[in-house]
Amino acid sequence: MGKILRAILEKTTLRRVIVAGGDSSSHALGQLDIFALTSRFPLTATPGSPLCLAYSRTHRLNQLELAMKGGQLGGDAYFVQLRDGRG
Repeated sequence: MGKILRAILEKTTLRRVIVAGGDSSSHALGQLDIFALTSRFPLTATPGSPLCLAYSRTHRLNQLELAMKGGQLGGDAYFVQLRDGRG
């Protein structure tokens, strides 16, 4: 999943992504050469799953907005809220 996400990010202008699945998220990040995350803003509907700013040594992936959604977090509007930039 991480390799596919990286290929998509390198070929598009996407600057915000959501990776679903708790363990899957951490493995996917390993493929993005991300070494740090800072919280961009909390999502009130999903405590523990904020929108983050990612830091990578790869220029195209640096400062990517990223959210990792665990399996049991978030309601029906989670993905729409992130797409629209609403917490």
